[in-house]
Amino acid sequence: MWKIQKPDITAIDSFDTCIAGIRDDALKNRLKGVRPNIIAAEIAFEAAASNADLHEIVSETDIAGSVTAKEMKNLYDRHMARDGSRGYAIYDKLMIAAPDDRCPFCGHRNVSTLDHSLPKSQHPSLAVTPINLIPSCKDCNHTKGNAALIGKTDQFLNAYFDDAITEVWLSAEIVEGSPAAVRFFVETPDQWNEALSKRVLHQFTQLELAQLYASQGGRQLRNMRGALQDFYDAGGEAAVRADLWRRHASYSAVEINAWETALYQAAAASDWYCDGGFAA
Repeated sequence: MWKIQKPDITAIDSFDTCIAGIRDDALKNRLKGVRPNIIAAEIAFEAAASNADLHEIVSETDIAGSVTAKEMKNLYDRHMARDGSRGYAIYDKLMIAAPDDRCPFCGHRNVSTLDHSLPKSQHPSLAVTPINLIPSCKDCNHTKGNAALIGKTDQFLNAYFDDAITEVWLSAEIVEGSPAAVRFFVETPDQWNEALSKRVLHQFTQLELAQLYASQGGRQLRNMRGALQDFYDAGGEAAVRADLWRRHASYSAVEINAWETALYQAAAASDWYCDGGFAA
């Protein structure tokens, strides 16, 4: 759900770099023969991704009846993703593109792999196409899986083409109790179209981000008890609220949809929490 600068490496540059490491002449010649298909697939992908229409790209079991999906998988695994391979510099460049090494799907965990927006098993022509490869954490990559897309609203946001970071969609509320807890939920802007709202909610639900953020948020609530108690002792509820709003402003200036941003806004808005609930 967080945007990344689109790669400036073309599909054919990546493809040619990868096949340069193949020693089997017959295989290399077959791969060279499908270069036009690789170029065409990239063009089709970019057009579809720009309109959230990736579900309209038809799956394939091979490329032009000449190169199999397994062979393209091996090209990616052995000649791009493998450390020391000819394509590894491209793989590495894509991996480090995420700001602060943060997974764009969950916005929290560190990047550790590349996710194929359209699975290489179903779309072999896109196996080594950079705009089809998004840096992600292994948890999000695994949870997203390789299921075929059915419609526009079951697509995860594409970090290269979709922008859902300029308006607030992540909200939270403090759950009163001992100890205090926090609940996170999606609340999209009224001006968003229905498809975008459903896609954000779908991704938030499928990746179980409410649970992930609640766990992190609960830990943070516990960690700041002592600091908030000092503020409370010095200036009561108003002093606690002011500190929480300062924390919110600091995080919001960097990322308006970070779980920390939503957490501090919810805490500052809770009369119960500011008036001693933080110590429950």
